[in-house]
Amino acid sequence: MSAATTLSAQLFPTGHVALRVLDGPAIHALNREYRGVDEATDVLSFPSGDDGGFAGDLALNWEAVLKQARVNGNTPEAEAVALIAHGLLHLAGWDHQTEASARRMDARTRELCSIVKIEVKCFGH
Repeated sequence: MSAATTLSAQLFPTGHVALRVLDGPAIHALNREYRGVDEATDVLSFPSGDDGGFAGDLALNWEAVLKQARVNGNTPEAEAVALIAHGLLHLAGWDHQTEASARRMDARTRELCSIVKIEVKCFGH
């Protein structure tokens, strides 16, 4: 089982999540279209609103994964797993709009990473 599947099962035990790995321009276009933000980002979450077993979609920017991994001192795998965990938390309704909610979300992201034996030194968000 992949790390992404294991993490998804932690938050959505009866649901599924689609994961797309994109480049910077593709995620930039999605961010502009769906969030009105005219720049690339590292991960986007699109909740389905469907109670029937599909939790939603994640879009992961692989270029950002590689760049942030170098900056944060992580392997690309660790950075990707942290961003997937972060995106899954957004699908589950978490946010980081305040300092307190950002601390809780970061702690839960690290906790999820530890489930799949990934140590994250620092990560994007």
